[in-house]
Amino acid sequence: MNAELLQTFLDRHGADPARWPAHERAKVEGLIAGDPEARRAFEKARRLDAALGRYGDAAAPDNAALARLTAKLNGPLPAQKRPFWRLPAVLLDWQFAPAWPRMAALACCAVLGFAIGLTGIDRQFDTQTTTSVSSSDVSASVFESEPFPGVQP
Repeated sequence: MNAELLQTFLDRHGADPARWPAHERAKVEGLIAGDPEARRAFEKARRLDAALGRYGDAAAPDNAALARLTAKLNGPLPAQKRPFWRLPAVLLDWQFAPAWPRMAALACCAVLGFAIGLTGIDRQFDTQTTTSVSSSDVSASVFESEPFPGVQP
């Protein structure tokens, strides 16, 4: 057994030889007696066990305090505050909740596209005549009385 295995052994079983497995007790005691590094690890583990023992004695539960706490926890819950307005239950549904941001983004894109189409931002203008020079003007075929001159229906 080396110092690393001894540290693991002391972490697992503590510094009290009464808690050590009988088949390894003699080997560990021999290592502690012969190696100063092992002796320091053993002393450190012994101090830790003593500190944990002192803490365990001081932290004994008070039965009266436990009874008061249990009685308070078993009592009725305080009244909950209700919001002034509530969202409809459909908006709070877990299946619908992830979809509404996507639907709002889609609606914004549709409104933006409609606005661009109405204003004609996408059309090119001739700088001297300030008239549209778009080669595919679909609005003329829809809104003009005779969109295609010379063509008789």
